Amino acid sequence: MTPPARPTRRQVIHGYLVLPHAVPIIVVLAATVAFALVAARGWPGWGDLLCLVGAMFGGQLAVGAVNELVDAELDAVAKPEKPIPAGLVSRRGAWMVTIGGLLLMTLLSLRFDLDAFVLLAVANGSGIAYSLWFKRTIWAWVPYLVSLPLIPIWVWAALDEIIAGLFAIYPIGAAAVIAVQIAQSLPDIDGDRQTGVRTLAVAIGPEHAHHIAWGAMLLASALAAVLAPWLTDHPERVWIGAALAVLLVGVNAVIWQGNPRSGALAAFPCLAPAATLLGLGWAAGLV
Repeated sequence: MTPPARPTRRQVIHGYLVLPHAVPIIVVLAATVAFALVAARGWPGWGDLLCLVGAMFGGQLAVGAVNELVDAELDAVAKPEKPIPAGLVSRRGAWMVTIGGLLLMTLLSLRFDLDAFVLLAVANGSGIAYSLWFKRTIWAWVPYLVSLPLIPIWVWAALDEIIAGLFAIYPIGAAAVIAVQIAQSLPDIDGDRQTGVRTLAVAIGPEHAHHIAWGAMLLASALAAVLAPWLTDHPERVWIGAALAVLLVGVNAVIWQGNPRSGALAAFPCLAPAATLLGLGWAAGLV
């Protein structure tokens, strides 16, 4: 029997690059930059911005690496091309990425103050808890509900004072958060059902899960738009965010109509930015 070929250096580098999940990291980092611009009422300065982005990047590295470590055994059967089962990244290497990411998050977030560090630690800790305890259950949306609305609150804590109106993102954005969680699960529904994993998307069923995700995002957008005149100083900014969120739901629906598999894969890249734009519109409406 021919022994498996050793991966090339380029393959190993690629494995480490894809290990922490590029798309969620890009979405979260873009959201961090956008909220920083709003919180600072303009340019926050290179020092603060780089520390914010670097701290969040470190936390997201840890979240993604832990997710891959937890899924390694299932991926060896269902997705053998993933970095760990493919032998491109060792378990030790993935743990080193996790530890390095947490150290980066800690050092850079403490540049601001302890409150900012605690908020970021809770947000990313919730992401890690998702992989360890919630991911394969119907309660997988709970860590999303904890962590996603904390992004703007953390940014404000680091750069300014927290505005009370930011906490309204939790009840208003709950439906958007559920939409994002379902969207992330859509490509894996069939595999999850076969392995006995019961996520919210699996419980709803593949025939209806994408409709529930779209409906939840539309509900969040409508709720924000209706409440904006009473709870924000600039409701027109909220309306713009809500309109863009609705537009992205429409984009995903069009893609799904053309090819359901492509639509499932595009759901998270469409709905995660939609939730971010909705939150950004709400935050902008407060300043």
